[in-house]
Amino acid sequence: MPIIPSAEDILREALGANPSADVNSLHERTFDLMIRHRDAYYERRVDEILRPLRLPMDIYNKIRGKLLEPIEVGGVHYTNPMEEVAVRVRQAFQPISGNLAELCAQRELERSNLKKDCHFVRRKPPTDFIVYHPDVRSNKSRHRIEVKNVSLRERATRGFAFDGDSLFGFFNQPEEFTESNIKALEERCLKTGGYCYIPPKTLETIRPRPNHFRPNTRFGSDMARFVSTGSFTH
Repeated sequence: MPIIPSAEDILREALGANPSADVNSLHERTFDLMIRHRDAYYERRVDEILRPLRLPMDIYNKIRGKLLEPIEVGGVHYTNPMEEVAVRVRQAFQPISGNLAELCAQRELERSNLKKDCHFVRRKPPTDFIVYHPDVRSNKSRHRIEVKNVSLRERATRGFAFDGDSLFGFFNQPEEFTESNIKALEERCLKTGGYCYIPPKTLETIRPRPNHFRPNTRFGSDMARFVSTGSFTH
């Protein structure tokens, strides 16, 4: 069961109660239903956690009440403590996750004897890495790299279209590489002369193999070749 029904299902539910509602009344009703479904989900999850413990009913109800009680932390209101914890973990997890992906990419560059602030720079807006031929000072040519973590998502494809010449990531969901996403990435790489670097296991699932897709294990050596020659060709 999903956490909250889809927008279409919520709309149908609202219309079922009042088919002739005006647009503002309808929106108010759908928002109220969304909140109710969210609260019902929290209640189900708390019950699923507590029920196996076989607690006395009075203790069960006290704990349940506390877990579902609205709280305020740092001036921010949360539906319950679980929501506060989830939000804080997500806020901490996302930037750390992205930073780790970048550090792994940097290690690959350094393993290929490229030096930061000499052959490449990190986090120079609007992209994640810029590799220079032959170095930062001479700068005859440069290559921009967008780093993504494990999920491609549509925004990654859009971001790459504006901010990168090559895309490097740890994409572990082959199903995200749809025909339209592959086409968009291929067209971008064709324009920039770059490549889409993905894990070998994910690359193996894509058939036929796109011309501008390479295993991310090749990333460091490719960038070292660019620094040396200004090209990715052998």
